[in-house]
Amino acid sequence: PPSYFDEKLNQFVCLEYDKHVLEISNGLFNAIYPIHKSEVFFLNNLGSFTVNNRKVINKIKYTDYDQSKNRTKLYFNDQLVSLKGYDSISNNKKYLVTVFFQNNKNLGTIIQENSSTIINNYYNNNSIYRFSSNTITQIKITNLKPFKYNLVTIIIPKTLKWYKFSDSKLSVTFTNGTVLIYDEKTLQLLSTIKNQYNVNTAYIDNQNNVWIATLNNGLMYYTNKSIKKEIYSDNVISNFLCAKVSDNGKLFAGNYQGEIYVKKEKIETKYNFSNLKENNVWIRNIHFFLNKTIVVSDKGLNINCNKQLNFYDYKNVVLNVKASTKLNYNTLILGSIQGLIKYDVTSEKYQILNFNKERVLNVKRKNDHSFYFSANEGLYEYDIETDKYQLLISNNLFKNDKIQYFEIISNSKIWLSTYKGNLFLFDNYKIKKQFINDERIPINISKLMHIDDNLWIASKTGIYILNYKDLINCRITKLTIADGLTSNAVNSLDFKNDTIYAATDNGVSKIPKNNITPNYSIIPKLISVKVNGGLVLLQSKYKLKSNQNNIILELSGVDITGHFKNFQYAINNSKYISINGSFLNLKLNNGNNAIIIRAIDENNKIQTNKIQLEFEINTPFYKSIWFWSLATFIISTLLYIYFNRRKLEKQKNIFEHQLQLEQQRYQITADLHDDIGSTLSSLQLNSAIANQLIKKDINRTELLLEKIENQSKDLADKIGDIIWSMKPGKDEFMTMSSRIKNFANDILSITNIDYKIKIDSKIDTIITDVNLRKNIVLITKEAINNCAKYSKAKKVLITLKKDDSNFELIIKDDGIGFDPQTIKGNGISNMRKRAIEINADLTIESQINNGTRIKLNFPCP
Repeated sequence: PPSYFDEKLNQFVCLEYDKHVLEISNGLFNAIYPIHKSEVFFLNNLGSFTVNNRKVINKIKYTDYDQSKNRTKLYFNDQLVSLKGYDSISNNKKYLVTVFFQNNKNLGTIIQENSSTIINNYYNNNSIYRFSSNTITQIKITNLKPFKYNLVTIIIPKTLKWYKFSDSKLSVTFTNGTVLIYDEKTLQLLSTIKNQYNVNTAYIDNQNNVWIATLNNGLMYYTNKSIKKEIYSDNVISNFLCAKVSDNGKLFAGNYQGEIYVKKEKIETKYNFSNLKENNVWIRNIHFFLNKTIVVSDKGLNINCNKQLNFYDYKNVVLNVKASTKLNYNTLILGSIQGLIKYDVTSEKYQILNFNKERVLNVKRKNDHSFYFSANEGLYEYDIETDKYQLLISNNLFKNDKIQYFEIISNSKIWLSTYKGNLFLFDNYKIKKQFINDERIPINISKLMHIDDNLWIASKTGIYILNYKDLINCRITKLTIADGLTSNAVNSLDFKNDTIYAATDNGVSKIPKNNITPNYSIIPKLISVKVNGGLVLLQSKYKLKSNQNNIILELSGVDITGHFKNFQYAINNSKYISINGSFLNLKLNNGNNAIIIRAIDENNKIQTNKIQLEFEINTPFYKSIWFWSLATFIISTLLYIYFNRRKLEKQKNIFEHQLQLEQQRYQITADLHDDIGSTLSSLQLNSAIANQLIKKDINRTELLLEKIENQSKDLADKIGDIIWSMKPGKDEFMTMSSRIKNFANDILSITNIDYKIKIDSKIDTIITDVNLRKNIVLITKEAINNCAKYSKAKKVLITLKKDDSNFELIIKDDGIGFDPQTIKGNGISNMRKRAIEINADLTIESQINNGTRIKLNFPCP
């Protein structure tokens, strides 16, 4: 007896519970078809019945047939009609006659020549389909009143075995295993599937995939794309960071929002691990242990989707987890931003392993007691039995680059990828194969996975498969959304039961291990040619004038597979150059220009189809002798004028420089007269007095000598400042910033004052005026001296920086302060005088017991 599938029970239910169905099921059912909405009709040589919503109705047996019942009931355009069929012979020809009735009223008759025995009839979409051993006939009823129809008959090439209607397609199977697929409405042949198995029937789903049921070889699946998408409900946030399959076939997929979606067949369950008070939680990995499923996220672990575990360091700070690996049946190793963690699955306790507090990038199992991991210095191996680790491959090998991901092939072979997108194969910790700046390798690698002799590379631009069986000629292929990936942004890969699971920004893709990229051919086409901006006819050869050398070619890559990457072109057998986009803009030289254009696919494979063009351009006038003679004369004249003008500018600069020197001499003379002259006079007077008192009053003499010593030291400083201001050079000890720093160090380092100096590095190259340099240094020295002598400060900050179009000098302390209105010493007067000299604004802010802030604001020179 026939059966139906109960989705709630998840099993087939046989109709043998109905007595009528059980009795007539002794005969082979030669007609099974839907007649109206939810009704399915069954017919054989013993009788018929209809199933409506899983209930058996309209039961008829051949034994109690009468003329009124000997009709098939159907619906055409939702109108119930009945059909009566019989054979007729006329002029030695056999015909099949079908009469249509509605309420016992004859609507019309269809007479069909029947040269072969009808195997079966099928009724679908207002049409009758009749199948014989070598023909298929479609009778489409276009109208009942008046009665109209269209009749189409096609001849099938082989002996028909069975047929199947599904999703506007008709699949016909033959005894030799061939399957033909027709369009149901037009009976146009769409495709042919040949195989060697004994085929029973075929079904086409709404994705145009073909399912073939065989007698002894199971269910076969034919599709245009081998990569399949895991289907989730509409409300799923499918930007998945990881996807893993458990031993019992459940697919776990985690996203960036702390959500896990667990799916098996059509059953989908969602778990949310994120805390609404925190930022989004990234699900990093999923591991399966006996009776425990452990989800690894940034914030820690979740056990069996109901228990959260966080990790803390010795200061009770949460450790963010970035990588993990299952070491053995009871141990999980985790890499955090501050080292390694060993987690015992049974006791649910963890231990911080003996390693530096630095970020661990990747972790991979070696055996039950040791593992590899990458960190700041390179690739390490850790043995938990000895609690020791060793550096295997140092990042110093990679020249300003670092190991990002790695994949263990064997005890001696390791694949490594770096942050710059370079790839290395190490054998016994020595480089055996490397891909540096190779355009076939993605820069933004997110995962490495090894299967047989293939290295699967996940990235933000697709999946790259590196076959390294032949290390000399490694073959690299690429999978993208054109091949069926749900997204080109692939975040992780997992391998289970000959299937690769790719977690992407738009769901999970399931890729067969032996994924076969379909053959495709990219044919470059020339769409248009523009010469000097104007469209011209498409040709293979062009003869142009000397000024017609600006060429624009519009191209198109005829590729319905989506594997097209870009075009390349070469001129006169030169090196090929890549084209960005579909337009090629050229400025050609005179003479013959042979251009070849070819296409490159996503796997960087060069396509054989090419475009060949030839542009012959006449020599322009500007390459003639008279033109170059005239050009030489004009250029010589211009050069003469140019060099004479340079000479005048140079003389002008020399004059201005001499004038500046005169001004500097005048300023030095003034400084020598005002500062140094007065100091020398005082030294002379004090020396004379000391000489007279040396024998009379030794105490006063000592005071005078001490005063002479201080005056001499001050005089040396002033002379040093004048000499320094006149010699701005590249020597770092001659720079203004160095002068200020050295003075501050000399004065403040012998005190208990904590001082900081912040000077913009660009100051020394910008401020070159002698007078400005000198006054800035002297104002700074005066302020530092006052601070050291009187402020009793604990902290001093000296800053000199450029602010928009001005410079700003600030000396700030936290000392006892003073009242600027009552204190009017020589130091402050000198600072104000020097500020006026350089056209600067000097501001002194101070309060008793609240520190002092001196600010000098002066314009850029």
